[in-house]
Amino acid sequence: MLSCKIGFIGTGRMGTGLIRGILRKKLVLPENIWACDKLEERLLSISKLGVKTANSVEEIVRKVDIIFIAVKPQDIDPILEKLKNTVNSSQLIISIVAGITTSYIIKRLGKKIPLVRVMPNMPALIGEGISAISPTEYVKANELRIAKEILGAVGEVIEISEELQDAVTGLSGSGPAYIYTVLEGLIEGGLKAGLNYEIASKLALQTALGAVKLAKERKESLEELKSMIISPGGTTAEGLRILQKGGIKNCLAQAVIQATQRAKELKK
Repeated sequence: MLSCKIGFIGTGRMGTGLIRGILRKKLVLPENIWACDKLEERLLSISKLGVKTANSVEEIVRKVDIIFIAVKPQDIDPILEKLKNTVNSSQLIISIVAGITTSYIIKRLGKKIPLVRVMPNMPALIGEGISAISPTEYVKANELRIAKEILGAVGEVIEISEELQDAVTGLSGSGPAYIYTVLEGLIEGGLKAGLNYEIASKLALQTALGAVKLAKERKESLEELKSMIISPGGTTAEGLRILQKGGIKNCLAQAVIQATQRAKELKK
């Protein structure tokens, strides 16, 4: 169990998901987690988990060792203005604000603060996410280790250079929505083939879950796994022929590329 105190500025979907993950893994005691949010109903909800709530950003900073910034991009500037005169170099800041670079945060703070930028994704809400983290040069090895341990409470963690964060956004950040779209197509196909929605949905979801688990656990490549299912002239071959004709792989690749480009356009 970690002895540090952790503060969350923002308790929306991802901030709350992280708090729940930390508590689920028993990384810190509930009383060592502080949270603040501009919405009172969110604080009321999060307080039921046993964490402490604060009325201001400044109060959070006075209480904790690690500060998570978990607000929407449009809300980041007033938060940084409040942090500017209160945060110090002994505290670690972890930002999960989409599109906000570490250089932007450091410039607005006007000081060299240990800072880690993180791109999590929505499956973190159930502990099955993946977070790409990019530490600044001011982050010590022990601080990075703690950051990885905390984020590991909601899934896997990879460390990347910050210039790759836009690509991560385009792939894993937006990726769940692409997967849900594929699932919608499978379910629709099942309905048109005569299945009811409940059966088609259960088949599609479990097929996707099983396929992913198999791909993670086996040493074979995706192409090799695919070939294990295909019989010449069989049903899978016919289904894949339609997918190839529709250009599904290229469509998915282009979705990642376009989402990456959009992330570049939106970032600060």
